[in-house]
Amino acid sequence: MVKANWSSNQPTNLNYLSPVNFDLSINKIPKTRYFCTAVTIPNIIMSEASHSTTLAIESALPGDKITFDPLNVKFIVDEDMTNYLEIYNWMMALGPGIDTDDFVGLVEATKTGKNRFSNAKFENMYSDANLIVNTSSNNANVEFLFEDCFPTSLGQIDFTTDTQGVEYAICDLTLKYTLFKIKTST
Repeated sequence: MVKANWSSNQPTNLNYLSPVNFDLSINKIPKTRYFCTAVTIPNIIMSEASHSTTLAIESALPGDKITFDPLNVKFIVDEDMTNYLEIYNWMMALGPGIDTDDFVGLVEATKTGKNRFSNAKFENMYSDANLIVNTSSNNANVEFLFEDCFPTSLGQIDFTTDTQGVEYAICDLTLKYTLFKIKTST
């Protein structure tokens, strides 16, 4: 007979996770770091496969595909709009938004002809992002590393005069990425 070891089943840390102790840095858009007000750790969705049997019972098995929801970020837009503009410029260069010269500059390519490039550094299209979740003592505890991020949506900015007091402009940013990894500091 197995004896229960009640003390080994108890948690070692009784502190709750605080949703305000975090730091998000995205390499390609450093001006956004200080003004970040919210970030959502994305959903992870595992596909499932159906397993039929000779009976009327159908069971589920783990599938072969993992899907990550986008990384959603909220930030306060600074007065000079530099954090908004660094994201805007990145998106326009990826597009290309205005002309191909933006994209050529982004990937540091040499333009060899009409819509032809050489020596392009396509890794410049992406940026890694780090989300550090801190303990209740404000020490780094868990790090989320999002690899190969790129923006897919830059939210609207509302200007209005019919509010009580000053409500600073907040903007949403949506990033897609290849994969995220988790590292613990403890």
